Amino acid sequence: MSKIKQLDDVLASKIAAGEVIERPMNVVKELVENSIDASSTKIDILIEDGGLQSIWVIDNGEGMDKKDAELCFYPHATSKIKKDEDLFCIQTLGFRGEAMPSIASICHMTLKTSRGSEGTMVEYHYGTCSQVSTCFQQTGTSIKVERLFQNVPARLKYMKSSNVEFSHIQAYIEKIALSYPCISFSLVHNNKAIYQSNGSGNILEVISSQYGLSIAKNMIAVDFKDEEFHISGYLSKIDITRASKKDIITLVNHRVVKNQVTIDAIVQTYKSYLFDKRYPLAFINIDIDPYLVDVNVHPAKMEVRFSKENKLKELLLEGFQKALQQKDLTYEIKEEIKKPTFQFKDIQQSFDFEYLTTPSVTIEPVDSIPSETCNRQEEIKKPTEIKEFVKEEVVERKLKQKLFAQGQVHGTYIVAQDEDALYLVDQHAAKERVNYEYFCDMYQKQDTRKQDLLVPIVLEYPSSQIAVIEEKKHYLYDVGIYLEMFGTTSFIVKQLPVWMKNVDELLFIESMIEQVIKHNKVDLLELQKDAIAMLSCKASLKGNSHLSLMAMQQLLDDLMCCDNPYVCPHGRPTLIRYSAYELEKLFKRVV
Repeated sequence: MSKIKQLDDVLASKIAAGEVIERPMNVVKELVENSIDASSTKIDILIEDGGLQSIWVIDNGEGMDKKDAELCFYPHATSKIKKDEDLFCIQTLGFRGEAMPSIASICHMTLKTSRGSEGTMVEYHYGTCSQVSTCFQQTGTSIKVERLFQNVPARLKYMKSSNVEFSHIQAYIEKIALSYPCISFSLVHNNKAIYQSNGSGNILEVISSQYGLSIAKNMIAVDFKDEEFHISGYLSKIDITRASKKDIITLVNHRVVKNQVTIDAIVQTYKSYLFDKRYPLAFINIDIDPYLVDVNVHPAKMEVRFSKENKLKELLLEGFQKALQQKDLTYEIKEEIKKPTFQFKDIQQSFDFEYLTTPSVTIEPVDSIPSETCNRQEEIKKPTEIKEFVKEEVVERKLKQKLFAQGQVHGTYIVAQDEDALYLVDQHAAKERVNYEYFCDMYQKQDTRKQDLLVPIVLEYPSSQIAVIEEKKHYLYDVGIYLEMFGTTSFIVKQLPVWMKNVDELLFIESMIEQVIKHNKVDLLELQKDAIAMLSCKASLKGNSHLSLMAMQQLLDDLMCCDNPYVCPHGRPTLIRYSAYELEKLFKRVV
């Protein structure tokens, strides 16, 4: 008995839908791209319940006659491919003819379309045509998708919340609006207007509507080309960064794609300008002869393959580097993200890293350190009133070994000894290790006390991410971060927990939000690995810092109380030991 059977059309369409339609955003993408291919200048997208209840896309494009309105639901029926050669020169967003039958097989779909005279209405109910009739319809096409995935429960159970699904839709609409600034897009969710572009053709206006005016003003235009490629778009200045690469938007012939060549070139260009794991905002379009690019790589058409990929990467690196070098990249102070000042016990004090103490440190009054021993005034310790706060954080640690300070070389290395050896101690690395373990202790405690900020922190995000962050911000409450809405594309933070008093608050909070969006949790230990090491380095002693003998001794004691006093957080040695025997050998005193 034969085992192989041909699948019926409905089941085959469901399988095709599984490749093309993974979530409501894919439906919106396919319908909007069809509207763009139909030369629309205005596209309205109305969403209910994140797209699971209904998706309605209305355009003013060319429309279809009755025959085309019926044929468009047939598998692989398309107006965009006429002959074999066309597959190698694709100049439209859609071309396979899979989207309409795939969508129609997993929802209730109503299509109304007209070319200016009598309109046509076609209805499909989960893969079966239920009605074809005439109707009134202005020039263009209206497609309504309802009760998506109701006949595919396996797909439905993997859908996220309404806000999460809608955020994917909004993110796509914002990207396509950047791709086609001459088209007016409007997006409505649950009868609430969410997004609108005016179709003026000005890309910076679209950037401003999505990211804010201050970011739009600080974008760097790029425009360069060779014989095959023309690259245009915008890069952000180095003081505008994000914790992930998702705001690096890449297009090929105005098609939104995930082009790793472009992303890698941008990351490599900014690597010498930005901290680790910080990325710029970028909007880059690559215009190329359609014969030199293959967009028929993935069912969702989100990946492309270039015939001259290495040449493209070289061109991108050269062009991006030149664009940055031609601009003044000096950091600009922005009022809303200035370093906040904390209030401790009603004493206003702007803390600087080098004045911080460690668990076993007792801060001495200023007059206890002779000023003549210091070449740099900023190395003098802070007054004793701050000692009251530090005492609360004292942790008793056992001294592993007693080293006795003897002097200092070049304001950088401490000379010390014990009964058996001489030691050279790198005071920067030593202080870095002391700071690192102190901050680790503080972070693990997660002190729940809050301190008001004199200047609140403002965090700006694309409007497509606001709803998701708003929905998940309660995960931040556990670590003492409270976000409040500030306008339509920003959050404001008015308080910080005491344990965060010495980090770069903006970068740290952005990293937390990135974790929450991806993993629905905040993993402080993961963030500490890089943040605390960086913080410890900044808080350490600088070169040519001349210390008193008392300060040297205190640093040695603090170091030898650490769990690991032998290397700094980056793995460099903190001290080098010369035994008495080795010293004797150096001076030829060993027979």
